[in-house]
Amino acid sequence: MTYDHFLTVYDLKDGTQRGGKLTENSGHLYAELEVYHRRYWESVQAGSRIDRMVRVPFGEALTATQYAIPEDGHVYRIEQAQHGLDEDGLAVTTLSLRRMEGSYDILRAEDST
Repeated sequence: MTYDHFLTVYDLKDGTQRGGKLTENSGHLYAELEVYHRRYWESVQAGSRIDRMVRVPFGEALTATQYAIPEDGHVYRIEQAQHGLDEDGLAVTTLSLRRMEGSYDILRAEDST
């Protein structure tokens, strides 16, 4: 698998209101995966929605409480982080992403001082 895109993972601190400031956590190379109709509609029936799936190498620290901004610039909530091994036995994490409708500010390092 070719990891030829870059995304940044952010945290939304506990107690922060929707539309709050996201704090940068980590950056990852990723490969785009296909979200098939069946998986999309199963997620909708389960009360969620999967708009995009990506795979990152390693990523053991990634959780469903975080947000991601890939190269398209949109904010996505990580709905599910599946940790496992790829076909070569290397550690990978598959992220199921839901595109967020609200706006979020990014808390930059210089803003937190």
